[in-house]
Amino acid sequence: MTPELIIQLIASLLGTGGFVAIFLIIEKKAAAQVANTEKVNEQWQLIVAQKERDLTTLNQKYEAATEKIEKLYDTNTELRTQLDMANTNFAVSNLMRCHVTQCINRVPPFGDTIEIKQIIDREQKK
Repeated sequence: MTPELIIQLIASLLGTGGFVAIFLIIEKKAAAQVANTEKVNEQWQLIVAQKERDLTTLNQKYEAATEKIEKLYDTNTELRTQLDMANTNFAVSNLMRCHVTQCINRVPPFGDTIEIKQIIDREQKK
């Protein structure tokens, strides 16, 4: 290309509005990219909002389940305590019951006092 041809091209671009057209094309392209970016941002904001709602719902379900589990643990503890007391009372009543209840042949629950003294003496000797 000769320098004259280059000057003619530049002059024709400037004279016919070609330079303005190139500038507008670049500006349109930039505007389209900005619009596309805005649409993508809106979509991401919708996704984030949905995930936040899901998280809130799951958090509420988790707290409700945790509260229910805590109540069940409290109930379990209370029932175990009642069962423990009942078993203890049963064991004590079995220990305190006389083996033979006839007046002449009555056998106390812990045996004769002489037997107890012998057991205590054996324990002390060891």
